Amino acid sequence: MKTFLSIFSFAVLTCLIFTSCSSDDDSTINDDTNNSPCFNYNKNLLALNTVFDNNVNAVIDYNSFLINDLDSSAPIFEGSLTTNTNLTYQLPTSTSLYNDNSGLHGILVTRAGKYFTFNTNTGTGQEFTTPSNIAAPIIVGGESYVIEVSNSGYANSGTDNHFSVKPFNMNNGTTSTALTIPAINTTFNNNSFFHVESMSAASNGVNELYFVSGTNLITVNVSNNTSSHVDLYPSFSNTDFVRFIGLEYSKSFGLLAIMDMPDINSRKIVKIDPTNGIYSDLLSIPTNINTEFYSTVYSECNKTYYLTSLANGNTVQTNYFEFDLVANSISNTQVFNDYVFGIELID
Repeated sequence: MKTFLSIFSFAVLTCLIFTSCSSDDDSTINDDTNNSPCFNYNKNLLALNTVFDNNVNAVIDYNSFLINDLDSSAPIFEGSLTTNTNLTYQLPTSTSLYNDNSGLHGILVTRAGKYFTFNTNTGTGQEFTTPSNIAAPIIVGGESYVIEVSNSGYANSGTDNHFSVKPFNMNNGTTSTALTIPAINTTFNNNSFFHVESMSAASNGVNELYFVSGTNLITVNVSNNTSSHVDLYPSFSNTDFVRFIGLEYSKSFGLLAIMDMPDINSRKIVKIDPTNGIYSDLLSIPTNINTEFYSTVYSECNKTYYLTSLANGNTVQTNYFEFDLVANSISNTQVFNDYVFGIELID
């Protein structure tokens, strides 16, 4: 996911400094830099796009781009999928995943109750029907999981048993029996909101899953079937409204997320310690982010956080950002003239 020699050299130097370098799915430590995950790092960005035209057979185009310094006018066409679904304004949150080994991309469209796959090796895609109370598919330890939210996907406020975590077959969107997490671990006080449309997820690539919705951060250990909850902003209220979106994992920073504070017209990327929920600012985002129609992905090798966000206004456009978390600056912005979502890093 880098194209320029200077960026590659910087990424290798960064790897040497931090001793290990990984994206969500490149996470092995190796003293031999020739075999490290960042050696010859050369991933592209896969992006899905569709037109909001109320077509009941919406078409999803799959394009890849050379990055960093992505050029929205230079897509590499990977293929397309004609669906049996009207996808106009039916695509909430950052709910995609990608399997490097199989080349399979999947995206869960919660509102529509659909799951779409696309194989980047064969250029073919499929559509499946899924329950509407599951969200945020994520891979850890070679297995995929989703979170199932109580009350048909929209958890009640207050203290309750709010969720379960289920193995997820990313080939066809089916789930199997929930992990046997004790109810005491899945019961917490939902002080803000906790639902499928605002859920995003990340993993440490080994044994932990992380889910965030509103100000609720959930950590799930799939090795011992335990989970914990942290309220990232206990003073949340209708007059002090805060939400965290776009959850990603970094070996260098911990968890990364966008902290959105609409009451004061402020948003920023923060790093979060998942053990205690303490967060600190990395950089401010100077423009509005659509907290419903967006997608994110993170490259540990490039220390770059990537974001797409549906622009406000009557014309459907998508803003694209590359955030350099070493320089703590925006290194690139682009505009797409349709809805772009489901971004993932691919070889």
